[in-house]
Amino acid sequence: MSKINNKTIKDYLLGKTTAKEMEHLAEWLAASEENRKEFFELELAFHLGKNNQAATSKKIEEAETKLFNQIKDYEEQKEYKGNIHFFRYAAAIVVAVLLAGGGLFAYLYQSAEMITVAALNEVKKVVLPDNSTVWLNKGAAISYADNFEGNERKVNLKGEALFKVTKNAEKPFIVSSDGASAKVLGTTFNFKDQAANGKEVISLIEGRLEVTGLNGEGKVILQPNQKATVSKDSKTIRKENSYTPVDAVWHDNMIPFSNMQIKEIAHILEQFYDYKIIVDSKLDNKRTYTGVIERKKDIRNVLDGLAYTISFHYTINNKEITLKTIKDNMKSTCKK
Repeated sequence: MSKINNKTIKDYLLGKTTAKEMEHLAEWLAASEENRKEFFELELAFHLGKNNQAATSKKIEEAETKLFNQIKDYEEQKEYKGNIHFFRYAAAIVVAVLLAGGGLFAYLYQSAEMITVAALNEVKKVVLPDNSTVWLNKGAAISYADNFEGNERKVNLKGEALFKVTKNAEKPFIVSSDGASAKVLGTTFNFKDQAANGKEVISLIEGRLEVTGLNGEGKVILQPNQKATVSKDSKTIRKENSYTPVDAVWHDNMIPFSNMQIKEIAHILEQFYDYKIIVDSKLDNKRTYTGVIERKKDIRNVLDGLAYTISFHYTINNKEITLKTIKDNMKSTCKK
């Protein structure tokens, strides 16, 4: 498939796509790497422009009107062949209006003031001007000033990213998405912008974090092993306790556990694999373990590695795994 309907693009950007349009769009994106890259550039330009502080509601409305009028006019031209290159031009108009006087989107053209980095098909590591480190999950993007001038270090985010922020008490570090912002002095946290379902999930791993909903949801302070979920639909912000290091496993595929009992480790594994794990009561549940497990596709490989340290035997029955003592397993084998 080499063509894409302009209405499909428009509806997607406005969040109004039908199931049929999404199917059409998915087929077109799967057709070639060029299609995916072109469309991703457009989407990033359109949405990241909205995150910029210069983008007032009036400017956004004006920009969107210009974009969609251009699409309509172009559709009426007989020579139109469904070429997505037109949308890059239209997206440039949007960004120019939204960011008037500021730096622009890196994929469309370079600016001396703003830098935008995106991760397409793999996790990408980025070192910021203050030596803070960001890991971008697949499909995520950030934009920031190339020298962090002023009294704050501001980063706009689309998608999911893990931040390890360099401490600077005099210059707060602020990450913003469409629906939430996180303000820190120096810390490690995971920020997941779930624009599709109207939620932002921020998980604190180290340090202290102030999370604010940008649509009237309120503000919370997070301590390590706490996360905040900001819901734009219900206008709420919820804080809960959680073992937050597991939220950042995507960046290196290593599952950490610290001073945990076997039942707690089993619960963590259930989050990554589609299995229910039952721990036999005869296993030593008072002993704790600290270490990391490499996340592998087959849970059997993970359990085999754990068994060397914790000393257990496991059985798998459909989607249920039972962890037993080796002694009990030997007895069961002898009876057979």
